[in-house]
Amino acid sequence: MSIFAIIFCICLFFIDLSNTNFKQNQRLLLSGIARSQATEIERSLNLSLTSTQILAHQISIDFDKVDHFESYAKTIMQSFDVIDSIQLAPNGIIQYIYPLEGNQAALGLDVINHADFGEAAQLAIKERRTIVIGPVKLVQGNIAVISRTPIFLSKQGQADRFWGFASAIIILSPLLEKTGIHRLEEEGYTLKVERKHADSNQIFEFYQSDSALDPSATVEADITIPNGSWTLSLSHNISSNLRSRTTNMVLVSLLLSILCALGLYNVLIRPVRLEEEVEKKTIELKELAFKDPLTGLPNRRFLNDHFTGVIETILQQDGFGAFIYFDLDNFKSINDSIGHDVGDQVLIEVAKRLSSRKDAEDIVMRLGGDEFAIIVPHAPSLESLQEKAKNILHITQQPIHIEHREFRQSTSLGITLIPNHGTQVYELMQFADVALYEAKRRGKNQFVFFDDSMRQHSLDMHNEELALAKALEDDQLVLHFQPQFDLTLNKVVGAEALVRWQHPEKGLVFPDNFIPLAEQSGQILALGNCVIRKSFEYLAHRESIGLYPILLHINLSSLQLSDSNLVPFVESMIKTYQIPGHYIGFEITETTLLTDIEQAKKTLEHLKSLGICIAIDDFGTGFSSLGQLKNLPVDLLKIDRSFVWDLEHDKDDRMMVEAIVAMAHKLDILVIAEGIESKSQLNMLRAFHCDLGQGYLISRPIPEAEFDEFSDSVSVDEITS
Repeated sequence: MSIFAIIFCICLFFIDLSNTNFKQNQRLLLSGIARSQATEIERSLNLSLTSTQILAHQISIDFDKVDHFESYAKTIMQSFDVIDSIQLAPNGIIQYIYPLEGNQAALGLDVINHADFGEAAQLAIKERRTIVIGPVKLVQGNIAVISRTPIFLSKQGQADRFWGFASAIIILSPLLEKTGIHRLEEEGYTLKVERKHADSNQIFEFYQSDSALDPSATVEADITIPNGSWTLSLSHNISSNLRSRTTNMVLVSLLLSILCALGLYNVLIRPVRLEEEVEKKTIELKELAFKDPLTGLPNRRFLNDHFTGVIETILQQDGFGAFIYFDLDNFKSINDSIGHDVGDQVLIEVAKRLSSRKDAEDIVMRLGGDEFAIIVPHAPSLESLQEKAKNILHITQQPIHIEHREFRQSTSLGITLIPNHGTQVYELMQFADVALYEAKRRGKNQFVFFDDSMRQHSLDMHNEELALAKALEDDQLVLHFQPQFDLTLNKVVGAEALVRWQHPEKGLVFPDNFIPLAEQSGQILALGNCVIRKSFEYLAHRESIGLYPILLHINLSSLQLSDSNLVPFVESMIKTYQIPGHYIGFEITETTLLTDIEQAKKTLEHLKSLGICIAIDDFGTGFSSLGQLKNLPVDLLKIDRSFVWDLEHDKDDRMMVEAIVAMAHKLDILVIAEGIESKSQLNMLRAFHCDLGQGYLISRPIPEAEFDEFSDSVSVDEITS
């Protein structure tokens, strides 16, 4: 009821405010109409006043035209149908009237000395202007105004002489009717026109509508006439509209108040049900927030919110617990080769097995992707944790059957002990991740407990990553070049660019010691781009000092080959250093190609269109299908050194090398052999018609300045003789 009363009162307030605005708008509308009507009356009246001015002008020009007065008057009255009669009063005494019939009483009237009109007549003579007398009530009963214009005669050399007055009786009823005043009355408006005498304050109403003015909605407008003003009052009966409007709004307000009150009543009678609904929704939201939607296990948010409480409980009870962190080995291959739907089914099955085989107090969680974790809040001993870890490995390795397929998964576990390894959530998770990495490094499918040596190793790895990042930033990487020579021309025609790290403390560091670090830390793309840029710089350097051009080979990693920015970056290097693309070669291993053969093909075709030589490195050690070779834009095959090392003594190696060379030449592909370390190996390769060679027999990788001199002056035969 309170809500009903409050809302209804508010509605009444707004109804009153709305009605006030309605009244104000109506008054503004009435004011505009009144001003417009007053202007129209002024215009019509002023137009009628010109009748006496026309007659006065004619007489002033030639007063002898008085004889034609009747003709003039008739013409004027035909033009102004609101004029009742026209008079001439020489010396102020009316002597001429048209029409005379009915107006004879006015003959001989002295307007200058008349008690009612004399003052106005004298003012007109003095100010030489038209005056309006009235409104007056005529003997005939009409309401009219009298327009009088003084007439002055002019003679050359003499002052103007007052001759008399030209007067017109203007009937107001037809004049007002012509202004459209009756149409307003037909539309429901009420009008009144009156004049207030300036001296006596006497009010003379000379036009009044049949209905009375509404005092609450009446506006006034002034009608300015010569030597005076009238007042037009206008109103419109809005009371009936206002009552109807108010009634409708009150009914709507009443209905709205009733509906609001009923709505509140409906809420108030169901507090228990509402509370249950809120509690139910809260539980659902918590489940959504803290549960993994795929497996139904607690998620990472649950871990972040609840792990601290578990640690505190272990500490309060002086207990012993553990945090086990693990993921599925090589799980990505299932998603990539078979599909994410099957991968999701594998994750669901693993989650079921973990949940069914866990201890009652253990908390199994899925942290995302194929990452899982188990919080063990109570462990009797270290041996029990080892048994638990073996059990996880065992149940994960059991075959999983999905859609008539069998999958075998393994996992790697990293384990941290509570409180032995820490009491903070972040450090326990970090140490478990370090232990997991160590388990993978040792060959996967095993568990590893975290220890301080791993902590130091993790710290060292972090420092090495920072050092490598600084090396890239400070340009500490340098290139060494291993010559590549033409077996027919006996001349150095190219080189393989090999990166070295000029470490400020360790000296020259070889790539085997920092390339894996770059791949693990995600810096391999920056490092690869650095090698490409330095290779272009070196070719530009050779051109600047007048050395002949060579083909410079650069090794590409699988991450570089799949990088969408590789081709644009190479294009920018070609444009920046003005080095043609055919002076650059990219070497890709067979395993790199097999990662994504279709994407690799597209990237290699883009590079090939820039003129770049495409070489397959370590050929013969991993390529699964020779049929793919003809579909790739390959220019050069690089026979792996393992086939060249024992070429002199192993018949199978000789047959393999000879077959590779023959096959490549059939496909119009050149062949280069790496690892040449003896003269006999060189001669055999020449006999097999191998095109190019590379190895310690000619030169180890050497710095830039040394390679400049070497490539410019050395012949292969001179070195091997």
